[in-house]
Amino acid sequence: MSQENSEWLPIQSQTTCLRRNKVINDPVHGHFELEEYCVDVIDTPHFQRLRDLKQLGSCYYVFPGATHCRFEHSLGVCYLAGAQLEQLYYKQKSEIFENDEEFQNYCKLVRIAGLCHDLGHGPFSHSFDDIFLRKKFGSLTLDEYPQLRHEYRSIQLLENLIESNSIDIDRQDLRIIGELIQGSSTLGQSSLVPPFLYQIVSNKYNSVDVDKFDYLVRDTRATGLKFGFDHSRLMQYCRVVDNWICYHQKEIFNMYDMFNLRFKLHKIVYNHRTSKAIDYMLMDILLHADAYFDISNSIFDNTHFVRMTDSILYSIEHSREPSLGKSREILHSLRKRELYKFVCELLVPSHIPDITEEEVTSHQNTPQVDLRPEDIIVQNMRANYAMKEKNPVDNVLFFRNWEDRNPVHIPREHVSYLIPDVFEEHTVRLYSKSRDPLIIQAAKKAFQMAVQCYLDSSDIKKQLDEQSSSEYHSNRNKRKRSSF
Repeated sequence: MSQENSEWLPIQSQTTCLRRNKVINDPVHGHFELEEYCVDVIDTPHFQRLRDLKQLGSCYYVFPGATHCRFEHSLGVCYLAGAQLEQLYYKQKSEIFENDEEFQNYCKLVRIAGLCHDLGHGPFSHSFDDIFLRKKFGSLTLDEYPQLRHEYRSIQLLENLIESNSIDIDRQDLRIIGELIQGSSTLGQSSLVPPFLYQIVSNKYNSVDVDKFDYLVRDTRATGLKFGFDHSRLMQYCRVVDNWICYHQKEIFNMYDMFNLRFKLHKIVYNHRTSKAIDYMLMDILLHADAYFDISNSIFDNTHFVRMTDSILYSIEHSREPSLGKSREILHSLRKRELYKFVCELLVPSHIPDITEEEVTSHQNTPQVDLRPEDIIVQNMRANYAMKEKNPVDNVLFFRNWEDRNPVHIPREHVSYLIPDVFEEHTVRLYSKSRDPLIIQAAKKAFQMAVQCYLDSSDIKKQLDEQSSSEYHSNRNKRKRSSF
């Protein structure tokens, strides 16, 4: 073919040798480009499955805007992981990497870790691990069966994704990506990569990472809440010193805003009392359907687990299988908004141990009601700043200026007297699966007796009286509205 004719080749033929990058238009981060090696991972059944896993699980039933999925969150974390590493490299160059080739290689691994960190989530996200698997495998430990952790399942699925789709990632790189997904709380000498890389996607030392940057901003916008923090400033005002990612001291309030936002989301959204009632119903649906679909054992079989998504509800709802009758019954109640009944809740000191259903029913004293543990649900909600009772900012290093080579920890009392000195609260909630007033009242009395072992009876009465008054006025307003 002559040179003259080749100029008129179709555009597709002329661009076959170009890289297969993709530009994403994201509602949170705007337009950003993903490299071809990311696209190779995205365009697989394993990753596309994330489109059918809602990021906030049952919260969608309470916050109608929370329709976003693990898919877009994973794209966002991938972008932020690469963006943070680029920021660090362009500021410090040879201080942290020997050359551009080494930087590009590590950037690839960090991006893929961000992209795949949530591959292992099951139906309805965290509830699958925290409620369903705990009920099925309560006696097993994470050390014995690491498949019970979604991070471990993410690594398993990624390995299966690479093998079944012939992705060009070797065993050594796969091992590094797995370590980046799981994070590290130490700077061990056996690190396969520069230790600061373990602080980008999943930071186990102080919980400041791009996974949190993305989901806090994305979840806040989706649920319509009006508070937030500036993650872009944290990424702009950071640098690496002695293999630690450190932040400018003027960003310390922004840092506290981030952890306070996390606390608020757990308190207001993720553990909304109606959303949790729906959570428990959804998990009971899966528990009753487990024998037919073998849901629990799917965590040990990658091929089976890839098919486990939120859409299992539709499979149950439209099935005529007799053994799924109880699951369909609960699902029908959910569709009619006949939810498990929230009875009451008590704010207790964080050091009080978790209260169980068995402990509550052991205190029943209502003769006409035989209250059983399976009739009620006790939720022990611990809302914190991501590190249980500890202040995560105590583990963050700050520098005074860009020439500072001796970053320091800044005690909260040197920041503001208005920063709390307690960083975790424990709320105990009671739900009844039955809407029978006799059972609800019996459960409430037994719950009150059980908590008296840990909390002063006058404090219990005051909290319950406040809730009763609030519920009375709420029901009164509903009746007024329905009369028009």
